[in-house]
Amino acid sequence: MVTLVLQARAPDAELLAHLKDGWPPVDALLATASERTGLDDFGDPAFTAGLARLLQSLDEDAQLDEPSRIGVLDVLVRRLVSRLRVQAWHKDHPGAADIKDPIMITGLPRTGTTALANMMSLDPQFRSLPPWEQIDPWYTEFAGDKDNDPRRIATIERQTSFVAANPDQMAMHLYEIDATEEDHDIIGLGFLAQHNTLPVGGYRTWWRYADARPAYAFHKKALQILQAHHTPRPWLLKAPHYKFHMPDIADVYPDVRYVFTHRDPVKTLPSYISFVTHFYPPGTVDRIGMPTIANEIYTHLLDGMRNAMKARDTLGDARFVDISQNALNRDPIAALEATYDGLKLPFTDSYADAVRAYSNTNATGAHGSHKYTPEQFGLTPERIRADFAFYTDRFGDLLA
Repeated sequence: MVTLVLQARAPDAELLAHLKDGWPPVDALLATASERTGLDDFGDPAFTAGLARLLQSLDEDAQLDEPSRIGVLDVLVRRLVSRLRVQAWHKDHPGAADIKDPIMITGLPRTGTTALANMMSLDPQFRSLPPWEQIDPWYTEFAGDKDNDPRRIATIERQTSFVAANPDQMAMHLYEIDATEEDHDIIGLGFLAQHNTLPVGGYRTWWRYADARPAYAFHKKALQILQAHHTPRPWLLKAPHYKFHMPDIADVYPDVRYVFTHRDPVKTLPSYISFVTHFYPPGTVDRIGMPTIANEIYTHLLDGMRNAMKARDTLGDARFVDISQNALNRDPIAALEATYDGLKLPFTDSYADAVRAYSNTNATGAHGSHKYTPEQFGLTPERIRADFAFYTDRFGDLLA
């Protein structure tokens, strides 16, 4: 069982043959996943729209080399296999407990979402979603025994190797094995992941305005499996991509509350472009060109913030608690106490001690500095300030 879970299988010869002329059609990927599992119930077929649009954009926009194309294909088939197994689990476990009172951390990327999630994950009143649990969420053989869970062991090995090969990454991102991490794999089961590390601008243009409710309905199914073997606690989730679809998320999770992080966009935008393009497949930045890629990312984030401001007006301020990254950096305890007060949640002395210990090790600059400028991506501070004025005029007091 462990081997089946962890070993990546090479894509089928038939699928690889498709790559010679493009990407496999949706039906071929579904057939491969069914063949591997002996299952054929994928649930709500709405997910195929996102899969089809992604395959189109991979074909038209991505310019991937063959190893990268095989890697992407493997991820798509793995998610289809997981989708089949999640659907099968729910057939065998009707009436799974609902997801209650989730907290979702969101905002522009590079605004402290990771640092805040890492700190709040130290609080035992929340149920975190670490990266390793997102791999095959239906796999529960080691539920309650995380130290021996092969998914966690493999993720530690991958993170350790990655940081050793890219030591500057620690200055850009804080990796915590058991803290809540962005749920790309879970929302990916609904084939509505943002795919922010692939040059698929055509897909993202569609994605920003897609109906996300079917994907988050399946997202809920995965969380129900993950919490089935533990005492239910409110989920702590975090992802900048939530801000694109907050009303759809609220339809699926009616009691969701958002913690919205804030930082000056003049610093945020170039920081994110610098960070995320480090993860683009080899050669794609050179083939497509950094100005083209940077402009696509910039437009994407600008649209996302416009969506978020409209959503806040629609959903109402009661769902939101705002936090400044600068305040979190200056005084984490005070910033978190204010956040918990807004959420009407207890803030205990033992949790404060855990945050102090974490902050002493991971304060800003503790792992080096991440250097970037707007100009290296064809941007200027003046353009960013003008484009994001609709946001900075509203939340300027949280950006200082």
